[in-house]
Amino acid sequence: MQGGDHEVMTSWGFLAVRLPLPEDEEWKQDQITILQGLGVLDPEGNPTPRLEVVKAAKVARLTGEGWTEQREKMLSACGGCHSSNFARRQLQAGDDMIRNADALMAEAILIVAGLYQDGILEQPASYPYAFPDLLTFHDASSVIEQKLFVMFLEHRMRAFQGSFHNNPDYALWYGWSELVRDVSEIRELAEEMREDAKGDE
Repeated sequence: MQGGDHEVMTSWGFLAVRLPLPEDEEWKQDQITILQGLGVLDPEGNPTPRLEVVKAAKVARLTGEGWTEQREKMLSACGGCHSSNFARRQLQAGDDMIRNADALMAEAILIVAGLYQDGILEQPASYPYAFPDLLTFHDASSVIEQKLFVMFLEHRMRAFQGSFHNNPDYALWYGWSELVRDVSEIRELAEEMREDAKGDE
């Protein structure tokens, strides 16, 4: 990076979530679902103490000004070699990838949340809510949640980071395609778990 410094801070941050939420209503709801999965918002949409952890770690932009400031720095860096229009189009493509990935991610989170709501998954003692917790990492208590964790912290990241690095091959095959497969497998696992639960009645 510029000046040989790889301590990069970007407009979307490490988690590709931001405040204020997008104006697009569908995307806004998807981002709320992801923030709930991160435990930054509770299942009712209220801020939790974990928001302070995210603030301290600076892994997300939590003000419009902070997001814009980092976006302008990125445009300035890109402008050393590219036109402003080209740079803005490329960054918009990355934004679009996040929006599309978020739709799949939110669907998967809500599928698992539904298993909690219906008593098919039991709330672990370490969970503050009967809701999937993406930050339990590999310690997630069920296979379906472990898949959800990989979907969020590996495949979603590869999709949007590949886009922002202008690497469509990486974004597609290692990110987007895996996200599509993840959500399909999560749908099937949830259906099997529901069928098993009916058999136990």
